[in-house]
Amino acid sequence: MIQEFIGGEDTEPKTGKLPIALYANGMRGEESFFARVINRGTLRIDDIFNDLRAGDDGFDAAYMKKNWDAVMNAIAVRISSGMSVDFGLGVLSPAVSGSFDNEQSGFRRNRNRLTVRYRPSEGMKKVMESLDTVIRQGNTCHPELLRVRDIGSGWDSRDCTGGNGPGPQRQETGTLSRGNILFIEGRRLRIEGGSDAVGLYFDSVTNPGGSVKLAPGKLFRNRPSAIECLVPGELDKGSEYRIRVVTQYVNGQHIRKSPLSSTFPAVFTVA
Repeated sequence: MIQEFIGGEDTEPKTGKLPIALYANGMRGEESFFARVINRGTLRIDDIFNDLRAGDDGFDAAYMKKNWDAVMNAIAVRISSGMSVDFGLGVLSPAVSGSFDNEQSGFRRNRNRLTVRYRPSEGMKKVMESLDTVIRQGNTCHPELLRVRDIGSGWDSRDCTGGNGPGPQRQETGTLSRGNILFIEGRRLRIEGGSDAVGLYFDSVTNPGGSVKLAPGKLFRNRPSAIECLVPGELDKGSEYRIRVVTQYVNGQHIRKSPLSSTFPAVFTVA
């Protein structure tokens, strides 16, 4: 647990990777993503002391806490008097934000703000530069098919083992009733965009490569959270299919330049 990042060489292997999430930039015609670090939570200084005590039975957390509070108060006093303080991990400096109309303008609380800026130390920069990352929530703008209901047969994915979403129901076999209403619920489902690939697909498992496509105009309901249609009569009775959504929709009025797709995990037999 304890690694000498500051004032010494870090010779210990990293125990994990810094998780980041990717999000579509939301601009029409753009293909890039921006990233955010997934914050695992906020620790108090008491939690840090507990970490230190776990590695040293003789560590006196109460004594350290008392001295820590005194040090933090001294740092706060220095910063509030206009001084910058290098506390090992970097430099804390008083700062002001907001604009002023002219040289004679006064400080206005509704327009200007006093704050503290942090500039990481060279040691902290090296620590961050040496970290590995892992994408925990990549491709978050993809459509998500979370529930399928076939009204003709009464089959509902929520009745499967494991309920909604990824889980044991991946092994379940659903039913599609030709000519009857099919409900699909999820996120970012709205089928929209100018690409010829956009549509609701029934991909044949029995005959790989064969698909039946429904364009947006053949859907009763076409919303981000739900799609409603009739099960196509062109599906072969007794054959197995998967349900797939292909769309350029991201959110609001934003449309991607190229389409994204998502397939529901269950295999469906046509009744």
